[in-house]
Amino acid sequence: MLFSGYQNHKICVNVGAPTFLLLALCISFAPTSARAQASAAVLQSDLAFVQAFQQRNAVGVETLLSPDFTWIDSAGKRLARADVPTVLPAIANTEVNPELRDYGNAAVVRANKGKVNVLRVWVKTPDGWKILLYQEVTQVEKSEPVNSPLSGDCLNPCREIPFHPATPSEKAAIASWQGVMKALADNDVNAYTPLIADEFTATDTFHDRPYNKADRLAQIEKQKESGKHSAPPELVSAEMFDLGETVLMIAREQRKGAKPYFNSRLWVLRDSRWQMVFSFNTRIE
Repeated sequence: MLFSGYQNHKICVNVGAPTFLLLALCISFAPTSARAQASAAVLQSDLAFVQAFQQRNAVGVETLLSPDFTWIDSAGKRLARADVPTVLPAIANTEVNPELRDYGNAAVVRANKGKVNVLRVWVKTPDGWKILLYQEVTQVEKSEPVNSPLSGDCLNPCREIPFHPATPSEKAAIASWQGVMKALADNDVNAYTPLIADEFTATDTFHDRPYNKADRLAQIEKQKESGKHSAPPELVSAEMFDLGETVLMIAREQRKGAKPYFNSRLWVLRDSRWQMVFSFNTRIE
């Protein structure tokens, strides 16, 4: 799915007034206004989605689902689009005021409360905003050790993976992700930093709270000081969605000696560089 960016830019002209200044002001505010309208539309659709589940309204739910919609609950149970209106699984944190980040043709809605984190990814379509991913992560009370010692070279996922991206943007996002994985394996803060968005969060079942970019950098520095290296989880399978300004991946990954999990990631294109916005990791129980 490839979409364009802003569509409704407002241009104002006031003859007899300082036209240039007024025009500049109108142009500068137009994208902000358009983005505010888009954000309001996303939140309206998101509220309708939550209410449809609360009311057990299968038809209302189905009208808001993207054709490629995926549902992943806190236990790692995954449902495809066709199953969701029939099953109508319980939706978490319905009483939480959602937080929204707008990325043009995609939007990320979060509804977190305590240890339960809810992620909803919306995409802009000709028929309005549709939800592409609903995912839950319930975090542990105390962070668990998850590092696997790295023996030899990092092959999967650093250099070779069992997945072939379909579009140039997907290929670029995969290259960026592999750069992140290699940076983690090498404890390389300098390589890691430019590939991660400033608003980045990592939400993992095995941690007691979401981590931000600063937390991750501190982790890498601590690991480097210890002289140890950890093996990134291997990629088992993946799906990718090219949304134009962003790319979403829903992956199944496996750490040695641990349970598999679903890890969803979003990248955004900034300054000709694909940066990871989030990593959302649900263990499959």
